[in-house]
Amino acid sequence: MSPSARTRLGVPLILLVAGVTTALVSTAGQDSREPRDLANHHAHADAGLDSRNVAGLKPAWKIGTETYVTHRPLIEDGRVYFADWGGRVYAADLRSGKILWARDVETPLKERPWHGFAGTGALGDGLLFEASAEGNAFALDVRTGELRWKVRLAPGEPTAGNAGPLLYHEGLVYAGLCSAEELIQEKGFRPAFRGAVIALDAKTGKTAWTLRLAEPPANGVAVWGGFALDADTRTLFFTTGNNYTGAATDLADAVVAVDGRAGKVRWKRQITENDVWTMTDPKGPDYDFGTGPQLFEVQRNGTSLRLVGAGQKSGVYVALDRETGTPVWQAAVGYGELAGGILADASVADGRVLVWSNNSFNPYTRKPGDCPMSVKALDAATGATLWALPKPQPAGVTAAGFLSKDVYFVPSLDGQIRAYRAGDGRLLWMSPEEDASIGASIAAGGGVLCAGRGVPEMFGGKGKTGHGVWAYAPVTGSR
Repeated sequence: MSPSARTRLGVPLILLVAGVTTALVSTAGQDSREPRDLANHHAHADAGLDSRNVAGLKPAWKIGTETYVTHRPLIEDGRVYFADWGGRVYAADLRSGKILWARDVETPLKERPWHGFAGTGALGDGLLFEASAEGNAFALDVRTGELRWKVRLAPGEPTAGNAGPLLYHEGLVYAGLCSAEELIQEKGFRPAFRGAVIALDAKTGKTAWTLRLAEPPANGVAVWGGFALDADTRTLFFTTGNNYTGAATDLADAVVAVDGRAGKVRWKRQITENDVWTMTDPKGPDYDFGTGPQLFEVQRNGTSLRLVGAGQKSGVYVALDRETGTPVWQAAVGYGELAGGILADASVADGRVLVWSNNSFNPYTRKPGDCPMSVKALDAATGATLWALPKPQPAGVTAAGFLSKDVYFVPSLDGQIRAYRAGDGRLLWMSPEEDASIGASIAAGGGVLCAGRGVPEMFGGKGKTGHGVWAYAPVTGSR
């Protein structure tokens, strides 16, 4: 990346004073383990929060960090794990917010538009796996934070890195590659990045397989979202981004199914054709997938269907047959733009797909409050709208909501979280106003709701204020 591009894309970092931690509720006897969400449902029926106690949610603790936290908090065994854009990884007590350990493991390239741990790690085999925007992957001991291994995801590719969620399953860690190349506005710059999915051996960090998503002279096809995995068939599902320049390829803007053990493509379904886009040469609509897929099963016309669904930046959620990739239904949720459409994973449970979408949002020209999002509940079998909220809250970015029992939590760039009743969309709770945008997906467990804070101004956030993780819990006796 050239010096001029570095200057143009640089993001300032402002020090945030560490927050005070105040425990409000005992979580003894509640399940504080977030289950392995192979289906990528962003839902936890035993998270300890529902419509009976959500109105009593109050701020429980804050952990301040020096840089942005867009890493979804990972909850397991009474602990919460997260990482920040400064390359630091944390473990904290879920009930009190006390930091148990913190380790600096990456040296961030701060001149890039995102850096450090902009994505979300994964837990498995007593290890915490993280991957950075700089292109390195790490394994840390969950008890001590000791570094077990560090590897380069894409040797020889200086702009390749990770900004999405990882997935762990049966000794393998899956990571997608993305790049800032399509945002570089320097005249004459020629992108060379080629997207990929990489499987690493969890014990050693050695590459088990690599699947390239574009072959020269084609470029682009980044993987921004996470993964879903069908353990019965060992099929790994993911979504892809657009091409950057040149001719379009059929793996761009697609839902892809591969053999999870070998990385061989089983099927691919392109949703938007000819989407070739960069900031300086925007030929296509930029309707790539910024989200990961969800797996679910439904009954339709007396037949059981195994589906994979995903939301696109066009604002449309699509559901495909999991075995063949054949389209089953699609539903419009919002409207596309540079930061429009569906940017975050849906929550799926009880025959519903709960999803939010931005509407024609462009952070360079409009404020989040001027572009209210849409929130919808879709019938998982047909895509029909069960209920819809056309303008319930300001725009968001890549922060997925979370479904806890019968409550759907949705974050926004204004720093507030709204809780809606999953059955009818009724507003049940709003978090206090915070001068701290939310760019991290919501997580809940053990009766505690956690959200990462801090979003750069170039992505519509408040930038200089509010970096860290905030937690909420019901006050005792609120049920």
